[in-house]
Amino acid sequence: MHVLQYIAVQADSNDEAFRTVKDGLESELGHYDWSTNAWFDWFVAGGGRWNPNPNSQYEDDQSMIISYDEAPAEYREIVAKMISNRIEEFNSYRKHFEEKGVDINAKLDNYRGVMNYDFELYPLKKMIDMIQGEWDMNSYFYDMQHTSTNPDHMHKSIDLGNKNWYIVPVDFHF
Repeated sequence: MHVLQYIAVQADSNDEAFRTVKDGLESELGHYDWSTNAWFDWFVAGGGRWNPNPNSQYEDDQSMIISYDEAPAEYREIVAKMISNRIEEFNSYRKHFEEKGVDINAKLDNYRGVMNYDFELYPLKKMIDMIQGEWDMNSYFYDMQHTSTNPDHMHKSIDLGNKNWYIVPVDFHF
């Protein structure tokens, strides 16, 4: 499966932002060492399949990078949309979990020290991951500067006058 996420970084240019994101993500993969714990197994920096340039759908591309300094309204709008996407994802998990009617206490009471292979608690786990800021396929936004899914750190930095923020769209495969 694929998901588009926007990765925020501080940089002095589109190129530096792009390189910082790409190098950081590659290090998460251990330079494509499949034994790491990254939630994604490959990515295309620059938007991938969401890039309107058909030649850039499987190639890295800097054309969709947004600089806060150059386009503050668009920058904030995209971050707000990514957080909205996250909330939609959360609500979808919540609806699914409520429809299943899982008895959490019964699950906890029956724990005997071994893994339970059913997926009834998966939606609850994903909701907890989102609430606690775990970066994964449901985050849609990641502040690489502060290693956080919380945009507040970035917004505070911008409000303090640091306008050298960029968001780089990344097509993640997981």
